[in-house]
Amino acid sequence: MPNVILLIDDNHSLDHVGCYGGHCATPTWDAVAAAGVRFTQLRTVSPVCSPARAALQTGCYPAQTGITHVLPSFPEDVDGDGARREPIQRTTLPAYFQRSGYECIYVGKWHVGDANVKALYDRSAATDTAARDYSRWCSEQGLPDGFIFNDPVRGKPFRYREAPHMSVPHTQPLDLPAEAEHNRWMLDHALRLLAEHDLDQPLFFTFSTYGVHPPLAIPEPWYSMYDPADMVMPDNWGPGKSEPPFLGDSYFRRLFHDVGDDFDLWRKAQAVSLGYATYIDHLFGEFLDACRSRGVLDDAVVVMTSDHGEMLGRHGLWQKFCPYEEALRVPWVMSAPGIPAGDVCTLDVSTVDVPATLLAAAGVTADAIEGEDLLPYVLQQKAAPIVRDCFSEHSRPPTWRSWHDVPDWRCLVRRPWKYILHSSGDEELYHLVDDPGEQDNMAGDVGTPQQELRMALEQWMNQTGAAFTDHA
Repeated sequence: MPNVILLIDDNHSLDHVGCYGGHCATPTWDAVAAAGVRFTQLRTVSPVCSPARAALQTGCYPAQTGITHVLPSFPEDVDGDGARREPIQRTTLPAYFQRSGYECIYVGKWHVGDANVKALYDRSAATDTAARDYSRWCSEQGLPDGFIFNDPVRGKPFRYREAPHMSVPHTQPLDLPAEAEHNRWMLDHALRLLAEHDLDQPLFFTFSTYGVHPPLAIPEPWYSMYDPADMVMPDNWGPGKSEPPFLGDSYFRRLFHDVGDDFDLWRKAQAVSLGYATYIDHLFGEFLDACRSRGVLDDAVVVMTSDHGEMLGRHGLWQKFCPYEEALRVPWVMSAPGIPAGDVCTLDVSTVDVPATLLAAAGVTADAIEGEDLLPYVLQQKAAPIVRDCFSEHSRPPTWRSWHDVPDWRCLVRRPWKYILHSSGDEELYHLVDDPGEQDNMAGDVGTPQQELRMALEQWMNQTGAAFTDHA
């Protein structure tokens, strides 16, 4: 049985990966793509950590896993933000691999309930309680708290003034040694568990980082690697002319205005975000080098992907949570025995297809999985469909209504069309070929397939349990 390595980062949009045409140095992503296949049209099932990561663990949609919105990070935060704490309701990747004799190890950001990862994986480290563990470690080392989300010493420059004080695009070089940075600390845990693995047993190892997720405080030389003057203003910078009216009052628009509408005010954040992507790529490279040194990569399956993207000022929005391409489209590269080197798959695919394809590449049988094994298309054993529907969704925790200021939404991509239905009844329709920046909302225009797309989306909502709920 081949070893399987799954690398997941956070908030990684396509323009932050070199092999996708972005002006960002990502040699690890590029090398895996060159050795295997690059999927160009992957869209996340949800631009929020918890439901997207649950889908990556199961190959099922958020409503099917029971993880439909962001969960609290720590076990004792039960219902602290209205989040549910029940286990993932579908069979998970480690269960499939364990049936085939694999040791299953998880290191890094999990965000699907700390009790879940400890119950599902044979060994784990630096998961949801890692923030406190790492903060304690920093204190023991005589260092400032390096978990930037805590932001206790720096006067909270990385937090918005309004509750719930989400991150803002403030930047600064990390004020502690590079070897003590949080993602680096998680990598050290990953290297330790890798070294302890018995090579006589097949291995399924997931290493997941907090980066490229803001706050944007990273070590040198990555902090200064990209020149803000080289940043190019996107065509869809700032608020759209035909956007739904509620976006104008949303928390995420207020975050945008807090920095300013002028792109020049965002240049440093744009540049540091690229540096962060290159930094995380460097850590992934170190981990794969260690795997290679141990012989773990011989005839292995290697998968790199992300949970969702980041708006970073496009559409006049900061953070994710949005049904637009910058938040939905994420990279996915994969190498495995039998996959032609340098292959490219342009089929529309979804987060739920990643586990199905990964398992198939390892020869591991799975059941009760919504995603499709895409290897037959990659290997040209099966004709690719002309159109392949992909679905995404966002549901708020009940208590988010007090500050979020946008309704829940469901989305269908049937290229070239994208159709979005909000729980408020508002609709959006974009032609992704003619209008890749999603600036011209064609909902209500004559001659579009809007009603056909709405019917298909509502059918999917009913089939998967994704219908809008009362709290939405």
